[in-house]
Amino acid sequence: MKKILKIIAIVFIAVIISVFGFFGLIVLDVAGSFATDVHPLPNGAPIGQAIVVYDPGLSGVAKDIATKIGYQLQEGGYNVVLAGVKNSAAADLSGYDLIVVGGPVYFGKPANSIQTYLNSLNPPADAKIGVFGYGTVAIDNANQTLVNQDVANLPAESTLTLTVAMKITNTDDVDSKCEEFVNRFR
Repeated sequence: MKKILKIIAIVFIAVIISVFGFFGLIVLDVAGSFATDVHPLPNGAPIGQAIVVYDPGLSGVAKDIATKIGYQLQEGGYNVVLAGVKNSAAADLSGYDLIVVGGPVYFGKPANSIQTYLNSLNPPADAKIGVFGYGTVAIDNANQTLVNQDVANLPAESTLTLTVAMKITNTDDVDSKCEEFVNRFR
């Protein structure tokens, strides 16, 4: 009888863990579907047009990073549009010289909304492209292959060329990382 109770308890615990894990993945993926807003950041005489496309993630930190990157680009002379990944402005990239895409990194992979967006990205031929990811697990940003896998995870047949890719973590000085990210475009 004790063996049967142990087996039932183990099965019950496994089911509870599976249910929480399943709902956790759904919640993490659903957060990107709410990224539908757009915010133009006007500038004086621009040196170019930039768009920063983001998935805010559950915490909203990725949106904060996208905003900081947008303001850094604006200070550098770009007219900047901040657009949620599900916004129609994120779909029309014509006229942009610089495209930045970013969002949270979950379990070593970009959020599903960002991955889908990157896989379907069709930028203008001369546009520079940057990708950032935000997560809690630090990686070596000097290892570009590792960074690309963590924040962009592009398929082998992808023709997309990234000018900049960087992961920012909760232990980083976010302001200096955003500045470093933008400086890599120069």
